[in-house]
Amino acid sequence: MAASRSRSMVSPVSIPLTYFREFSSGQFESQRMRIAIVGLSIEIMLASPVPTTWDAIQHYTGKEMSEGDVWMVRGMLARMAEDGDVEAVPLYWATALPGGPLELSAYREVKDKTLALIGEHGPFDGMLIANHGALEVQGLDVDADTDFIRAIRNALGPDVPIGLSLDLHGDMTPDLLDAATVISVLRTAPHRDDRQTGYRTADQLIRVIRTGITPKKSVVSLPILVPGETAVTALEPAKSLYGALPEYDSVPGMMEANILVGFAWNDRPWTAVSAIAVSDGDAEVARAQATRLAQAIWARRADFNLKMETAEVRHGLRLAVECAERPVFVSDSGDNTTAGAAGDLTLVLQAALEDEEIRDIVIAGITAPETVGRLVQAGVGSTVEIELGSEHLSRPKTAYRVNVLVEACGEELVLPGFQPYRSREGAWAKVRSGNVIATFHANAIGITTPHHFLAMDIDPTMHKAYVVKLGYLHPQLEDISARHILLLSDGTSQLDMTRLQWNVLPRPTYPLDKDFAWDAQARIYGD
Repeated sequence: MAASRSRSMVSPVSIPLTYFREFSSGQFESQRMRIAIVGLSIEIMLASPVPTTWDAIQHYTGKEMSEGDVWMVRGMLARMAEDGDVEAVPLYWATALPGGPLELSAYREVKDKTLALIGEHGPFDGMLIANHGALEVQGLDVDADTDFIRAIRNALGPDVPIGLSLDLHGDMTPDLLDAATVISVLRTAPHRDDRQTGYRTADQLIRVIRTGITPKKSVVSLPILVPGETAVTALEPAKSLYGALPEYDSVPGMMEANILVGFAWNDRPWTAVSAIAVSDGDAEVARAQATRLAQAIWARRADFNLKMETAEVRHGLRLAVECAERPVFVSDSGDNTTAGAAGDLTLVLQAALEDEEIRDIVIAGITAPETVGRLVQAGVGSTVEIELGSEHLSRPKTAYRVNVLVEACGEELVLPGFQPYRSREGAWAKVRSGNVIATFHANAIGITTPHHFLAMDIDPTMHKAYVVKLGYLHPQLEDISARHILLLSDGTSQLDMTRLQWNVLPRPTYPLDKDFAWDAQARIYGD
């Protein structure tokens, strides 16, 4: 509860509960519960060669958060709007497409702005934070989500409860757990429950403020690397593990249980799976449920593998154009921009151009700023010779020259409505070479919705196949796809964890190490 406010009296008859401020005369004035919303939600891949800069961040003001349809924030606002005595105070939310480490100057500017707004608009009865959980900052030797939320905790003081929403691909640390009061994590991948997750976080926080309970929190850290494509929640084992969470929530004394599968590509001391349990005041309940959940996850560790259709690059492209289904969406999983890869590799495009049987295919989302500059300057209708691979940063450069016809281009790609990363993208060009269409972009882009294709004058369902730089398909593409094939392609987001270099990750960790004993009680922390 806000330390700078007197809350010495709660009406026993008002429903919903109302808060009062005491005047020197002994009179009381009814007072609304004020809950602020902030957040810095960026998924960072340390191995990505392109840093995340200030210009890559999309910034939402409090007004834009209130009027928009913004990620977990919309669920938080929906819950608070249900109670007439709750005043939502959205302040500032920052996000960006997953990418390389966030520049330290950009991080400091976001953090300083957040803390300044908290100081300017407070005091608050509670704070809601919409973060991701896989934030990494250049030159920062601690977990950046922890650093950010600890700074907010220090600004608020020890008594103001904090509700934290996270992506399930995030990590947990003891200090992060200590800074938060209640926690909610996404329970679907592909993500379809951001609204529900924000709602649950706000609901827990309001309960804490109204009742004065002191939640108890426990986390069991599991030494397992789980790339997101092996934890799709419509498939086992994630289907059963996440599907069982409501049963943990319903245990007497529990508030909520959650699973973080972690961000498996980052070589950091805190990269792990986390089983989280928060009770309404009983530390033993939280410890018991976190332990039980962790043991259920550990028992299924060998089941975290690819269940979706997969293929090597050339075979997968052939499958996509020769099968009966239409449209087929194909993931270039090794260069997955929504996991933080740079999107700069042209290896799949080169394979398609080398195979004369590959027809009616769109290969979208290649990051190549110099190439885009030349194509935009040449203009629509021009034929231009380009060198595929000359801008490779993630892997060695190539020298594959090809003539392309510029069919569409622009200095800016404008997307309708709210997009989770950016509503306006940089310069782009759509080109054709024989039977293959490709799109190039000045900045890394996540082609995650049909709107991305429509904005480039590409029908998202009429072509036979579409290659996107993703792992699993995001919901709007999943909904229109007749078939999905995941290419086992090379790149910084490739899915074989044993092929990556590990220097600081605690060992042993599965599946890098297979035969080792693990004890949940030795890996538990919290209250």
